[in-house]
Order: sequence, then structure tokens, then C-alpha cells
Amino acid sequence: MDQHGRHRARYVAASIEKQLGALPVIADYCRRLDLAGIIDRACPIRDIADLTHGQVIETLVANRLTSPAPLARVAGWAGMHAVEDVFGIDPALLKALARLRLIPAANGQPPGIPQPPPLQARLLDLLGVDPTRPR
Repeated sequence: MDQHGRHRARYVAASIEKQLGALPVIADYCRRLDLAGIIDRACPIRDIADLTHGQVIETLVANRLTSPAPLARVAGWAGMHAVEDVFGIDPALLKALARLRLIPAANGQPPGIPQPPPLQARLLDLLGVDPTRPR
């Protein structure tokens, strides 16, 4: 209270509520199984990547076990759940991955990713994927 008997308002940082659910349990099992490590040893990436293939797969496993959603909706699920806090993955990266399209190999031509937009092109570069020759 101030000298006039009025209460002073205290401001605190805004909070964001996200569903935690079983994410910590799933993350613990994935780490004990070394899921990301197994995948990353089989599918290595360049040193400049923000995410490894294993990290993305762990997140997709968590999605399938907590509230299965089509890949196009995984970013929304990740934003509503504590995915960034538990797995350290920005939902925007998942959204960019979900929007990638692959043209299958045909008539002797290798598979390819048709002209990705700048964000997806940057993501592919960070993951070490050549859009003209995906693995």
C-alpha cells in the first residue's frame, strides 16, 4: 500500500500454458532407448544442422503416442504441448518440415523436392538435404 492507502499493482511476466501430459515420460523412454542416437548414426547430418533426424523422429513418436495428428498438423500440436520445453524443438521447424513435398522417382529421374520456399530451403540446408537429390 502507498501512503494514501491504495494498493500498488505489481506486474509480472505473462505466462503461457501448454499441455505437458506424458511428454516427459515419452522423452525419457526415447532417451533410454537411444532412439535419436540410433537414427542419427544411420542417417548422419551436417554439423551446421539445428535438428537431427533423430530429434525429429522422437518428436513424431511423441505426437503419435499423445495425440496422433496428420503430419500437416504436428506443428499445431507441438505449439499447444510443451514440445519445445521437453524436446527443444521449435514448432515452426516442424511446420516447415510438414509442408515439404517430395516428387517420387519416375522414368529414370531421381526423386526431388519441387522449388521449396525460402524457409524450407533454409531448413533443408540446415539438415544437409540437397532438394535435387534427397536421400
